[in-house]
Amino acid sequence: MSFVRIKSENIVERRINGKNGPQIIREQRACILLGDGYESTFNVGLGDGPSYQVGDYVLHPDSYGQNNYGEPALKRPKLWPLSVAIKQCGIPLAPAKAG
Repeated sequence: MSFVRIKSENIVERRINGKNGPQIIREQRACILLGDGYESTFNVGLGDGPSYQVGDYVLHPDSYGQNNYGEPALKRPKLWPLSVAIKQCGIPLAPAKAG
C-alpha cells in the first residue's frame, strides 16, 4: 500500500492553450512516503473538485491500470483518506504496546 501525505491545501493553477482553447489545470502537491524518512513529491490533479485536506492518504484502487504493454501502471491518482481505507478494507490495527 502506498502512503501519501498532503501537507498543504494550496492549489496550483496553470493556464495552457489546449486543442479546444484555453484550459486551467488545477493541481495540489502531495508526497509519497517511501520509508526510512524519505518521500517523493508529485502533483495530484483536482479537475473541478475541491483540494484535499491536510492529512494521510493511500492511493485509491481506481488509480491503477495498465499501460500499452499490459503492465501495471499508475493512472490519474485519486487519494483515499487513510482512516476510510482502513475501515473499508478491514485492515486490523496493531494494538499499542504497553510502555
